[in-house]
Amino acid sequence: MRQGKIRRVPKREILLLLLSMLPVLLISGCEPTHVLDETTLITGMGFDLIKNDLYRATITAPVVSSMVSHKDQIVSATGSSLYGIMNSLDLQLDRRPRLGQLRIVLFSEDIARKGIYPIAGALDLVEVGIRPYIVIVSGNAYDLVNAAYPAQGNLGVYLYYTIYKNVRGEQLPSPTLHEFIRDYYGEGSDAILPYIEKKGDGIKIKGVALLKDDKFVGWVKPDKAFFIKLMRDQFRTGLFQLSIPTKDLKSVKNKGKMTPIVLDTIRSNQTVKLVSTNPPTFDVQIEMSARLAEMRYKVNFESKKVMRTIEREVEKNMEKKMAEVVKLLQKLDVDPIGFGEKYRSLSHAKNLKKEDWRKQFKQAKFTYKVKMNIIRLSVTN
Repeated sequence: MRQGKIRRVPKREILLLLLSMLPVLLISGCEPTHVLDETTLITGMGFDLIKNDLYRATITAPVVSSMVSHKDQIVSATGSSLYGIMNSLDLQLDRRPRLGQLRIVLFSEDIARKGIYPIAGALDLVEVGIRPYIVIVSGNAYDLVNAAYPAQGNLGVYLYYTIYKNVRGEQLPSPTLHEFIRDYYGEGSDAILPYIEKKGDGIKIKGVALLKDDKFVGWVKPDKAFFIKLMRDQFRTGLFQLSIPTKDLKSVKNKGKMTPIVLDTIRSNQTVKLVSTNPPTFDVQIEMSARLAEMRYKVNFESKKVMRTIEREVEKNMEKKMAEVVKLLQKLDVDPIGFGEKYRSLSHAKNLKKEDWRKQFKQAKFTYKVKMNIIRLSVTN
């Protein structure tokens, strides 16, 4: 068997390599090191408004000890700034608090109505190891963090993965701190965040919170949030339930006015065209494909006419719902879909400010066109 040759590295190359690494070694030597046993690794923070500009933060962190397993440390502190809160926590904890493992940040509805940027903006400036999720809580965050949950492990991680699972399933928008800051500073769009509440021995995702700048102005249920994503983004594995008129399905004997159906494996693409600038007029076109996963009544799925009837009814249903959602957004004066960004780019109004777009958005007009293609069946009757 032939053996490979071992290359002898000249001493000169070794010396040059060591010299090139010297600045890195010197810089890293200057960085403070945090020994695990000497730090409190905060994984979750919940913020409530006590009065005026006084915040209460409730943190959850795993207890790092060989004597204790699967136990969280929950501590509250007050302050008028993130720095003041961290300093107050430092005075209470036996280990220095760190945000390097922060997974989720909860804001009560009261503080969200006043504005979350003072805290969120400060968090964006500190060193967090990952991009934490930002979530709005119906009620106060203190009660949610202090509740007992049957789930094993750390509470911050549990809450994070509860949201993450629904983001992956395309039931929720991705609510990272980075994405909130991007939308906050964007001139033509507003942020949307998960909206949750304490329910029994767990949490319930109520829907999606709508923010005007950094202030909570309302929320929508998941069925309406579906249409925000449909017009704002793309679906790759989505799921949706709706009802279509039974009378249009000829093979169904009159068993009810409406027939519930479920579509899954939804894939979509959206095209938004600016038809006119005064007033802003948009043509929203959606192309979708999906699997018909469930239908209450039995129909002749081999009939092209029947299948096209189902597709047409889905199209009409979605076009109507899209119009309803956009009217609600105009009423609340928020644009999470990003029509303002489309207007800025397509009309070449690069200097358009968010406050100017809000005035125009209220007067904007829209047309909607959905093209549905049911590509396969997996029907439970």
